[in-house]
Amino acid sequence: MEISAQQAMERAQAVGGRLANLTRRESRGAGQNCPWELVVTIDQAPEDRAAAAWIIADEVMHSRTDVETEVYDLWRQSVLAGTKLTGRDHVRTLAFAYPVFGAAAALKKGNHGLAGYVGEWLWYLITRDLPAEPGRSVEFLTAPGPTVSDSGGDGLIIHRAEGSTRGFVFRLWEMKKYTGKANKPDGAIRKGWTQLGTKGATYLGQMSWGDKRLVPDTLEFVSSLVSQWVDAEESGNGGVSVALNASATPARAFHLAQQHFTTHSHPDALKGMVVAIDDLEAFARIVRGYVWSAL
Repeated sequence: MEISAQQAMERAQAVGGRLANLTRRESRGAGQNCPWELVVTIDQAPEDRAAAAWIIADEVMHSRTDVETEVYDLWRQSVLAGTKLTGRDHVRTLAFAYPVFGAAAALKKGNHGLAGYVGEWLWYLITRDLPAEPGRSVEFLTAPGPTVSDSGGDGLIIHRAEGSTRGFVFRLWEMKKYTGKANKPDGAIRKGWTQLGTKGATYLGQMSWGDKRLVPDTLEFVSSLVSQWVDAEESGNGGVSVALNASATPARAFHLAQQHFTTHSHPDALKGMVVAIDDLEAFARIVRGYVWSAL
């Protein structure tokens, strides 16, 4: 790894520690049933690429270790010092890192699971750090799951929305990654919409809320997410995000979304995102390299 974790962390701190500060957003598809956003890296300089990889690695491990902050601190200190954890500390940290980064498949050059998982974190961090919208505030946002092969919905965001019928709106997101040689992500986008159409209610039904600390009106709203989705209420919306190589960035996308996701047709029902980064799979391996350097 040419750029050390310490150097990557310092560069990340210099840009505010936010992935959003290393990207540029462009609105696309005006007038379509499904407008979309293109999110691209501002600078492909190795230092910025390393900083973005460090931000994701650090965020993933912070999320994975959750309340076991001592393990997170051990991992972070070891990575930044360029040392390996041993004994009990190694075993404890491995328990959190392995489900994502330690599986044998993650070591393969063309591993799709790792690239897809990093793509989910790209979406999550970009979405989390968006500026607030007038009359809307984020009430709930799901972080990516604990493994590279989780089944179920990939992302859910709930907004408290002024003037809406229920006081809230939500959007269920399906994430895809595309690294095909043809540089045509249409199939991946289409699959995302068809999955939402056929499995969206099931994805929402798999989510548990009993362990979440929600205020009463939010709890009331989430208690009927499946029903809202099945009834295609205006409070329920769908989104598809695809992470891909910058070389595959489409000039036009999501214009056929309504053909593949037909149940929801109200205004703002559909939204798309394309996250473009040079050599997504190589970038994912850099993320893994930072995480695994302590193990």
